Amino acid sequence: MMVCITVVNLIMYSQSSFCFYVILATVFTFTSVVAYKGDSSENKDNSQKSFTPKGIALGKAPSSNTAQAGSFQLQLTPSTPVATLDYGSEVAGYPFFNVASATGSVQIEIKYSEEFSGLFSNFSDGPVPFNIGLSNSYRVETFQVTKSGYFDAFILQGGQRWQSIRLLTQGTIQFSSIGFIPSVSNVDIDQVPGQFSCDDDKLNRIWRLGAKAASMSCFDQGSQKTIWQVNSTGTSLHGMRSGLSARGAFLKDYTLEFDAYIERGGIGWVVAHPLASPAKGIQLNLIGSLPPATRFVNTNTSLTPPNSIVLGYGYSIVNVTTLTSYHLDTFETPFSIQENTWYKIRTVLTGSQYLAVSVSGTEVFNVSLASYYTGGGTIPTRGSFGFGGWQDQSGTIKNVTVFDTSNGTTIYSNSMTDSVSIIAEYGVHSNYAPICLDGPKRDRLAWLGDFYHTVRVIGASTTRYDFIRGTLSFFLGWQTPSGLLPYAIPISYSPSDAYSAFANGAGGQLFGYEVWGLILADYQILGLLSFTNYIAISNDLDYARTTWPKWQLQIGWILRQVNSTTGLIDLGNTFLGPAMGGSAVNCALVQALNMSAQVATAINDTQSASQYHTAAMTLASTINKNLWNPTLGVYALALDSPTDYSVSACAFCITSGTASGDQAAAFLSAMQNLRLGPGYKDSTKVNSTDITVNISPNTNGFLLAALLAQSSSAQRNSTSTSFVAGVSKELLYSLWGAMLADEKTSTGASWEYVSVSSTPGLGLYTSLSHPWGGAPTYLLTEWVAGLRPAAGLAGFGYRNWVVDPSVGIAMGLKRASGSIVSGFGGSVDVKWKINDRNVLDVEIKAPAQTSGIFELGAKRQVLIGKTTYRLRIVIE
Repeated sequence: MMVCITVVNLIMYSQSSFCFYVILATVFTFTSVVAYKGDSSENKDNSQKSFTPKGIALGKAPSSNTAQAGSFQLQLTPSTPVATLDYGSEVAGYPFFNVASATGSVQIEIKYSEEFSGLFSNFSDGPVPFNIGLSNSYRVETFQVTKSGYFDAFILQGGQRWQSIRLLTQGTIQFSSIGFIPSVSNVDIDQVPGQFSCDDDKLNRIWRLGAKAASMSCFDQGSQKTIWQVNSTGTSLHGMRSGLSARGAFLKDYTLEFDAYIERGGIGWVVAHPLASPAKGIQLNLIGSLPPATRFVNTNTSLTPPNSIVLGYGYSIVNVTTLTSYHLDTFETPFSIQENTWYKIRTVLTGSQYLAVSVSGTEVFNVSLASYYTGGGTIPTRGSFGFGGWQDQSGTIKNVTVFDTSNGTTIYSNSMTDSVSIIAEYGVHSNYAPICLDGPKRDRLAWLGDFYHTVRVIGASTTRYDFIRGTLSFFLGWQTPSGLLPYAIPISYSPSDAYSAFANGAGGQLFGYEVWGLILADYQILGLLSFTNYIAISNDLDYARTTWPKWQLQIGWILRQVNSTTGLIDLGNTFLGPAMGGSAVNCALVQALNMSAQVATAINDTQSASQYHTAAMTLASTINKNLWNPTLGVYALALDSPTDYSVSACAFCITSGTASGDQAAAFLSAMQNLRLGPGYKDSTKVNSTDITVNISPNTNGFLLAALLAQSSSAQRNSTSTSFVAGVSKELLYSLWGAMLADEKTSTGASWEYVSVSSTPGLGLYTSLSHPWGGAPTYLLTEWVAGLRPAAGLAGFGYRNWVVDPSVGIAMGLKRASGSIVSGFGGSVDVKWKINDRNVLDVEIKAPAQTSGIFELGAKRQVLIGKTTYRLRIVIE
């Protein structure tokens, strides 16, 4: 049976119908498997440090109508077999269970989901086979419990609000506590250093969305533990997406041999599997006899029948929304496969299309890969090998050998007993750095361009600058000699082990190419902006000086991509818009060059500052000359699309200063033509009648920043504050309000995509904790509370600041407050309130080393030399 899968991390390169399926490395997978881990005689109490449920419901099926947890006692019986646990918001960590009592041997099935409806799905809101991620790629796991005591899961669950526990067998089980040992900082968002508050509670909750997403997506070095166990017997695997050998990335037509020992269910392996670009390969799974003594009641014997080998291609053997995969075939083994028995598995790739598998010398199948349909393309036989398994499987492998199929030469040999080298080579090492991911559930990669909003969200909330430095430094550690940084990096591979594999095509379709300059090439620009924005908000000039040569190398690569004929940058595949002469990409580069010039000035590199400033001015002039359409009042999407335009172009052409005040006002007016559902579609090329179209909080965040910037005193002649406030509030309410509207989908964090009907845009696959959607967290502080840094170098680290509450007042607010941490010995805090007599009272507290300006309409007052300032203004 052949099953087509549609599971892609569709990276939609906006303004284009082209979708590039980018996958890096392997995928994380965790599944239950063993009854207990740890000392079962000890009833451990994790309540003081753990994520624990806020509400619980008992019944025959999952229920969102939970009651407050209170003192924890939870009992499951055959008449009440299902418990639903609501954690109130996104949590992440290692699941733990304290069993107060159990009658007989019981089996329980646990589901984890960000969205409540996932608890009704066979696979919950997974699997998530995009990247190894050091997290369970399966969102369902099963345990067999025989006695009271404590146990926990070996591999973490990356992100969820909801959890269900189903009793699968006769008997009863009672729990005294359940929760998650945190894999991230368990922080109270109301207590982080940066804050925002006003008399509109919806705006307060919207501000928290980005702060929550960032706090769940960023974590300390080593906090995400290795997912393999290696000892003298071999390498023990839990069901997971296969960890891939970095040493096998460029192999083709090879023979893989290894010894396999099934402990429960089966064991999985892959061949011809690129580490990235895109990371989909030949999936294989050997299923044992599934004896009743160890078989879980919920084992899917249709998908994984006993005594068989399942053959698939893609990211998995099942559909996962946007990651195309195919269940190609199932082959019965000629003899029973026993658990706790060693078998030698031999997999042969030959002739660029043939695949054969034997078990302990007996051939199970020999097929032509060309005979299987995989969407119109061929199945490659180039790529790495690796090991994992399906949900709830476990086993051990050892004695891995790879031969050249054509001549029998040994090209790889590993006993799989040396822990240090194996976990590094196969990309299952604990995270190498303090780092920020795109999301805790998925993709669990550090994406260079996605980091743009995350940096500023952190600056306005948690101020965990160590996470920013750790992320940027990890990217820099992978830099190519030409200056390129990875568009995305897995947290469990080190550049010392895997640089060549990832930088040179990772064994995929772009084998041998310097892929980071071809895929998502504009992420180089957005990554540079992440660095410059960090320096601007923190004034961390030591970090700037230390890493500056690497950023100069990257800027050099970017500037070499400027077309000498058009004067505009031309890139490979891009995210923001057209790669060749596109307005969004070019305006983003203007912004990056201007910011880089400011950083260069701050560290006394006047020569680079002059070079980057001149390049920015020249590029801005070229953009205005060749891409501004005065008839439509927009910047053209690209040289070859003069009448189309986009959200990202509007955003970056305004925030970069490329657009004049009048141009900005005209372009913002044209944006109403892109209004769709809860927000703005990416460009005029997007079909508004296509029900699959999603609204991006990421690109709409760029637009919101541009819109709010028009309320500054320099732009008020062109765009009224009331217009800015009205349109901004409408967008905040409709797009980010959708993330709060339904308790069944709300996680307290910002989302990845929103559908035109205001639901999660990719269904259950949507990341519902994605800091790239968190722009309001910093924009509400800057423009609604009205506390922002002064423009340019003067505002680095809030040495100079501006307080301007005009947008908040125009939104109808009566009070607001905001706090940020400055780079000069303390925080800057502002509170303002309008009393019944229409008098505005303002209080500002700031470090003595800083100074500021208060603005409101025509009023402008310099504030310097104090630590507390109080103003009273009659509002006309």
